[in-house]
Amino acid sequence: MALDILMVLDVIVSILLIGSILLQSGKSAGFSGLGGGESLFGGKPTDMDEALARITVVLGLIFAVINVAIARLQ
Repeated sequence: MALDILMVLDVIVSILLIGSILLQSGKSAGFSGLGGGESLFGGKPTDMDEALARITVVLGLIFAVINVAIARLQ
């Protein structure tokens, strides 16, 4: 029973983690962005970028804890 709940939570957290990563803006434009100084260093992050970065870290930690718990229960 607990294992089933953890597996469902694992799927939900992994989908949210993927979404939070995909919503983040890119830090640089790759080799094409090497011309300008601001694009070279990525510019200043917005409040949304900072919030998404924090959300990504929290979801990553939750994902890791859930997977360790699943491994212990099996």
